[in-house]
Amino acid sequence: MKPNQLLAFVAVVEHLSIRGAARTLGLSQPAVTKIVRELEREVGAPLVERSVKGVSLTPYGEAFAPRARLLLADMRRARDEIAQIRDGATGKVAVAVSTSVALTILPAAFKAYHARLPAVDVHFSEAVLPWMLARLRDGQIDLAVAHVIPGTLDAAFEAIDLFPVQLAVGVRDGHPLGGATSLRELHSAEWVLPGDGELGREAVAPLFSPIGLTAPARVILGDSVTVALGLVGHMDLVGLFVEPLVGLAFRHHGIRRVAIREQLPPLHVCVVKLRSHRLTPAARHFVECVQLAARAPQA
Repeated sequence: MKPNQLLAFVAVVEHLSIRGAARTLGLSQPAVTKIVRELEREVGAPLVERSVKGVSLTPYGEAFAPRARLLLADMRRARDEIAQIRDGATGKVAVAVSTSVALTILPAAFKAYHARLPAVDVHFSEAVLPWMLARLRDGQIDLAVAHVIPGTLDAAFEAIDLFPVQLAVGVRDGHPLGGATSLRELHSAEWVLPGDGELGREAVAPLFSPIGLTAPARVILGDSVTVALGLVGHMDLVGLFVEPLVGLAFRHHGIRRVAIREQLPPLHVCVVKLRSHRLTPAARHFVECVQLAARAPQA
């Protein structure tokens, strides 16, 4: 199984087009077709189906696609690690962070990191945990810094705990339930919550079960904190946010904190990585800088 075979197959997967893959790779269409057929012979199964309507993946192709991406990512990490050992502070690191991490500890962490390793290329993504875990699985990012519900991560992931953070309930100024004092008064309202597309509202059940409640029945799930802030600020919705956003974003979006008496279970800000992946030296330095920033008083 050769790198050019994996690259050609992944390009076909991303474009669902031989022409698009050829354009991306700078090859002719017959060359891409030949390379993919060579890979199919090597794995012993058809990976793509070609028709007048274009290209689609077979069940074998669907199963192999994430593994192909992961193999390419591992090859890239191996090259980076060798280059970093040989040449010193160079290489690439791809990091995903949550919105509140981006606004709090990330600036100090990256300032220290950039001073330590100025030649390393760093690519940042701002996202929520389900997106991050999917990108960790297929090797698109090296690590994530996010809020984790304790005990909910799949065994495939390793979490390095940084610090706990409380949750806060927010509604728009003038919301009919703005004066509520109990989560039970808000439970039947429509909520905006972070969630996993596959698990739906059950993804947030661990936030409510410790206080004897099921997940709200009426839930808008999303992969964007910015969208959640915008919706809660303009509609009669109830939002669940991490504590740092109360001071950083609530006033700007016209949101007020609801003073509920129940104590919501804390989340933990963690560095998350795929357990089976060894971080490159450049990525390990980034983790160290995040840990130092998390221990600073302002964090």
